[in-house]
Amino acid sequence: MSFFEKVLIIDDSPIARELAARAIGDVADVIMAETGKSGLVKLLEERPTLVLLDVKLPDIDGMKVCRAIKADSRTKHIPVLLITGEETDADTETKAFEAGAADFIRKPMHPSVVRARVKLQLELDLRARALNAANIELQRLASIDTLTGCMNRNHFLATADQELSRMRRHDYAVTTAVLDLDHFKNVNDTYGHAAGDEVLQQAAQVLREIVRHEDSVGRLGGEEFGILLPVSDISGARTVLGRVQEAFAGVRFSGAPKDFSLSASIGISEVYHRDAKIEDALKRADVALYDAKRGGRNRICVSMP
Repeated sequence: MSFFEKVLIIDDSPIARELAARAIGDVADVIMAETGKSGLVKLLEERPTLVLLDVKLPDIDGMKVCRAIKADSRTKHIPVLLITGEETDADTETKAFEAGAADFIRKPMHPSVVRARVKLQLELDLRARALNAANIELQRLASIDTLTGCMNRNHFLATADQELSRMRRHDYAVTTAVLDLDHFKNVNDTYGHAAGDEVLQQAAQVLREIVRHEDSVGRLGGEEFGILLPVSDISGARTVLGRVQEAFAGVRFSGAPKDFSLSASIGISEVYHRDAKIEDALKRADVALYDAKRGGRNRICVSMP
């Protein structure tokens, strides 16, 4: 093991507790409890990686303790090794596994067996956590635009569709917008694509800093961004996006001339209950965006109902 884990031993026998503690003391920090009730309390206080649980306890049957551990969302992920001094038949073992036990340790306990079974469970848990962390990272990478750190198009649309569904259930205002950086092609043509990438990154940073915590920002493609503003009407959206436009004027990139100024054209649309998907609202916002561009750029236009 690369670091110490915690193992909770719940057993009313001092001899059994000490034997198990000595067997695993060099691979885990050991916590002890004498009863089922005190064991459940320590479980929540200490959050161990593994539980060694005697089937016969003075207050609560060990099977019931195991079921309680597995029924609690805070502890159900913790593996439980049942300690039993009785011969177990197929029916008993089936009930134990149905209660959530990961395996058995039989009495009289042999230190080498205790150590081997505990190490196996700790290693399995470590692998499971590493796999879970890798899956979370893969999901994150699959949902973001690697250049800007914003949501990518697919994740933005999926998030916005979920918001559309909530809006229908709870009946609150939702606004969406499409933002396009003005004359972005000139940045690439004049200063190179590295400068263009830097501008996109800084524009994305401005968006994330200014929009509200509950808002979502996604890169729809090229220099175009989508913004979703839940519980916000057109007036509120204009206020937020107006602050974005003001902040864009201060964006610079390496080697930018003093007179360089970034601006954006923005189209806004209210999201309607009749919209089948969020893309219906984005299409209206896109029409308003082109109205803003035709009107001279660096402005906000609202789609008509």
